[in-house]
Amino acid sequence: MRGWTGLYGLSVSLGARDLLRHGPTREGLIRIGIPLDPSRYLELPWAQRALGARPGERVLDLASPKLLAVALARAGVDVVSVDALPLEVERWRRLSPDVAFRVADGRALPFEDGSFRHAYSLSVVEHIPEPGDEQSLRELARVVAVGGRILLSVPYADVYREDWRDRPVYGSEGEAERYFFERWYDRERLDRLVASAPVREVSRELVRMEPNWSRLYNRSFPWLLPLGPVFGLLGREAAGPGGDVARLVLERL
Repeated sequence: MRGWTGLYGLSVSLGARDLLRHGPTREGLIRIGIPLDPSRYLELPWAQRALGARPGERVLDLASPKLLAVALARAGVDVVSVDALPLEVERWRRLSPDVAFRVADGRALPFEDGSFRHAYSLSVVEHIPEPGDEQSLRELARVVAVGGRILLSVPYADVYREDWRDRPVYGSEGEAERYFFERWYDRERLDRLVASAPVREVSRELVRMEPNWSRLYNRSFPWLLPLGPVFGLLGREAAGPGGDVARLVLERL
């Protein structure tokens, strides 16, 4: 299943099946009404291509958008998807019981060394407080076999910065009523992240959506979510300076 249209249709079908089985549910309605977050129309197909997982290969997903794990499983890949949020795992177990969803902390994965062929974590490690992003990458490298791929995507800016909130998000940690939300990586911080684990950088790409609706989308959230297909149909990616997302393809040494 390739491209955003396949993912879009998969999301709608999961939602429709959930509504038929359980009646009106929040997650079922979301899967139909908002099949894809606009930022995922281009990111998830990239991950499918870059991962290149074959049927029968064992792949680990660390807390990425769960729709990709379902798509990979439907293509015959042996996917294990972990998340630190029990409610998220519970929802997706109900939506797609044929995928192995588990509760786990990315900083201490409950798997044997080298037990996966590949792994990916999309828009996740930037939300893990210090030094959690480096710990998580080391853990991903530990459980991936030598020669396997690890995919990461993180927010990117010319100058490193951190965003903090006045309330916890994603179970975020904090103190004195300040809660860490995410970091925006610059070149130096990305270099540091890659150097923290036994991996080789295969590729690094900075991308942005053209036209870039990010600011309008963020200011108008959630009202623009139903317009997601417009993002998918008209959105294109531009690579190079000015990109606000960094995509890394790493190889386990």
